[in-house]
Amino acid sequence: MNYQPPCSAWAEKLALRREDLSLDDRAALEAHLKTCQACAATQADYHFLDMLRQTLPTSPAQPLPRLAAFLPANPDETGKIILLEDKAHTTRRSSTRHPHAKHKQNPLLVFFNKTLPAVMVASLLLALLLVFGTRFIAATVGHPLGTTIFTYTGHSDFVESVAWSPDGRFIASGSWDHTVQIWDTKAKRHLLTYIGHNDFVDAVAWSPDGRFIASGSWDHTVQVWDAKTGRKLLTYIGHTGEVSALAWSPDGRFIASGSWDHTVQVWDARTGETRQIHTQPDIVNALAWSPDSHYIASGNSARPVEIWDINTGTTILPLNYENSEIVNGIVNTIAWSPNGRFIATGDRDHTVRIWDAKTELPLLTYHGHSNEVTALSWSPDSRYIASGSWDHTVQVWNAQTGLPLVTYRGHSDNVDAVAWSPDGRLIASGSWDDTVQLWQATYGP
Repeated sequence: MNYQPPCSAWAEKLALRREDLSLDDRAALEAHLKTCQACAATQADYHFLDMLRQTLPTSPAQPLPRLAAFLPANPDETGKIILLEDKAHTTRRSSTRHPHAKHKQNPLLVFFNKTLPAVMVASLLLALLLVFGTRFIAATVGHPLGTTIFTYTGHSDFVESVAWSPDGRFIASGSWDHTVQIWDTKAKRHLLTYIGHNDFVDAVAWSPDGRFIASGSWDHTVQVWDAKTGRKLLTYIGHTGEVSALAWSPDGRFIASGSWDHTVQVWDARTGETRQIHTQPDIVNALAWSPDSHYIASGNSARPVEIWDINTGTTILPLNYENSEIVNGIVNTIAWSPNGRFIATGDRDHTVRIWDAKTELPLLTYHGHSNEVTALSWSPDSRYIASGSWDHTVQVWNAQTGLPLVTYRGHSDNVDAVAWSPDGRLIASGSWDDTVQLWQATYGP
């Protein structure tokens, strides 16, 4: 592991919590972190260490006596012996009597008050880094990981899909109550209900420019409508079966929809004109666009995952499940990493697999869930994955090591939808408990 030490002038302040710094020091440190990657990485390590500390169970052991009782006494100017634990109060009184007096500090006191804590924290940090080999991605301390920020209860049936607006302000959620609802994550209030479908809504996708929303339903249609007004603009009727998967191309030009009619169809988001129909051997459970909008990864029950060219429909490569340890090759969900390098698949055998998008090689298998995995979302920096499961949890874990970061247990039923906020700080998850939960994914204000 390559680790560059922080600037010596900032090492002590980096070890402190944000609330323990003065306002001036806090502002100066934040300005410095914007220009120094080494210090920013070190602060992230401290936050990761603090997060691990919060997850430890409370120790039944009694705390050790205060060091002050065993350190040499310190006399003030009058010759009175002052215990170290009383020094703050006595110094304040002495300053009142002698406003111009300068108090000399005991060298031993300086060592214990400053050097020793910093050494202890640094030693613990180094040990944890050697064990876990990871850094946390945040730069400021906020709510503890997994803290529920808001619970949206506007739906009256299972929540099957969630999507963030590109600016991170709003969430669209699709439900078996036949509606798509939009709500404001900051004001925590409902804004709009779209009632254009006459059957379960299984998928929603927000256009990259934030102006439109596409929703797929068991009524065999995909509908595109205005995100501000709810006015329907287009109905795509190319499918002959339930629409179970939906994704808007990153360039905003096309929508891909997967169906129980065994097809993935690519069509013009403005006109509804069909551009490509890719036939699959079974029900299409999931699909995802490559970040460059050139390829689609799709999954079905018979041939789990393949990557294909949207212009020609030609399969570029199938993910090599035959050579992996997979037992049940039914893929419920697919997510392409934002950096384009990896594809994650969530399976009915309770696992998540990470694949190399270019070589088809399996890179990692995550075994953290106890039931089938039904939803996936990458963090914006491609370092972490949130996976939702029918074990009622969402788990956040390192996509390179498989090490778990936090398990969210806010839902009381199956989790079928997960979406990471564009700024990487929050996760929205939808469940069969009829709610959308908004919760802390990384540290932040």
